[in-house]
Amino acid sequence: MKAQGRGTAPAIWIGSLVLSCLVLLAVPDRQLVIFAPAWAALYVFFAFSLILHSRVGDNMFGEIGFLYMSLAIAYTVLPAFTFLALDLDLASGWVWENLALLLPDTSELGRHLWRHVLFVFGVALGYLLLRRPMPAQMRRPADSSPPAGDGIVLLILTGLILLSVLAIAGLSAPVESYIDHYTRYDHLPRPLLLLVYVFFILKTSCYYILLTLMFRDYRRRKFWIVLAVAAISGYETVYSFGSRIETLSILLATICLYHYRVGRISLKAGALTFLVIASLFSVVELFRSLEFDLSDAQAAVAAEGAGPASEFGAVFFTGFHLYAERAQGALPPVDLRMFFNDLLALIPFVDHYTWNPQYWYARYYYPDAAVPPQTMGLIADSAIWGGEVDLFLRSLVNGLWYAALMHWFLARRDRWWAMVVYAFLFATCVMTLKYSVFYQLAPLFRIIVPGLLLVAALRWVLRQMAVGIEPGGRTAR
Repeated sequence: MKAQGRGTAPAIWIGSLVLSCLVLLAVPDRQLVIFAPAWAALYVFFAFSLILHSRVGDNMFGEIGFLYMSLAIAYTVLPAFTFLALDLDLASGWVWENLALLLPDTSELGRHLWRHVLFVFGVALGYLLLRRPMPAQMRRPADSSPPAGDGIVLLILTGLILLSVLAIAGLSAPVESYIDHYTRYDHLPRPLLLLVYVFFILKTSCYYILLTLMFRDYRRRKFWIVLAVAAISGYETVYSFGSRIETLSILLATICLYHYRVGRISLKAGALTFLVIASLFSVVELFRSLEFDLSDAQAAVAAEGAGPASEFGAVFFTGFHLYAERAQGALPPVDLRMFFNDLLALIPFVDHYTWNPQYWYARYYYPDAAVPPQTMGLIADSAIWGGEVDLFLRSLVNGLWYAALMHWFLARRDRWWAMVVYAFLFATCVMTLKYSVFYQLAPLFRIIVPGLLLVAALRWVLRQMAVGIEPGGRTAR
């Protein structure tokens, strides 16, 4: 069987190369400039998946590198599909409309798609360089039999989430639109604003810890897991007036926890799940853009048809725009401290806006916007600093960082707190794609770590209460 496997691999590589050549030859010249980089990105992903599968086997869907590469491909191929299928002047969605205002020609769009190919190649190379062949064997974790105190911890976590939700709602200004959601606390004095921030930390960290602890006893708590995921997802979607990132993170964290605590998710099931999530998010975006009017949404679909969500073009737009500005020597001035924003964001009580690339972009290109209307991303950041060379180095570091994280987690996967950390980073890796290489470090240390310390202290207190302490200080037997 092994000999057969070794003989099959070269055939797969040769066959895929021949297929690629035949496909590219069959594409009309006017579309080749868009189709070629899109196909190249898919080929990089295909090669990455084959090599990774040879190293980790059936654990593919639990690999943060595989999830991240899948997202990067979606943010590359779906814009290319839009360019091939639609005229930008006719495409609906804020990203496509803003891109049309730049009056790009097809060759410029294709050139920028090749930058996306460079990005996915760098991530794949970095991840595979460090990701050693050590398949994660699925087994019952050593701490999978939850202590009796976990039931009390879960009740306390649920209470803290409800308290946070009520406090956040009580301190909010009236909200009538998606944009209002981002300015709903601007009226508060600084002490109350800090209090809201504390409740946000408490709520978010409790989400991930609650789900992780519940999955430790999946057979008994699977009904409550489904209820909790549905309640959290519904609340976050309604509360944010259609912002989808929190809901996406909760769903991905649930998938990650199921994969490692219950049973492997196959690639087929995982791909189907992603398609369903992507479709739902496109529907939510459509409803949000039409202020959740069902009749308007039906009319829009009937008139224009269904297409990929503008979200999948968000990374493309800012990168394309800033590379165009770079080519013309028209980039606004930058402060060197902006290069180190990911590290500065770790420091409490430091200005986290002045040197944030997203706010820098909004100040110069959308000065009248109440909040930054565009995302950034590694490709856009590279346009500000070193161009394509900078982009390759960023993507390489990105891949190395996630491979190192994967090894760190596998060495500690039996520990509940390591599972919380990995589930959070797994669930929010799309934020790296949309912002910067080490963007996740700030929410990890400012949101998840305080929650872990709080729950660790709570569990210790409950253990001491269960065991009992004698007056002399000796542990009661």
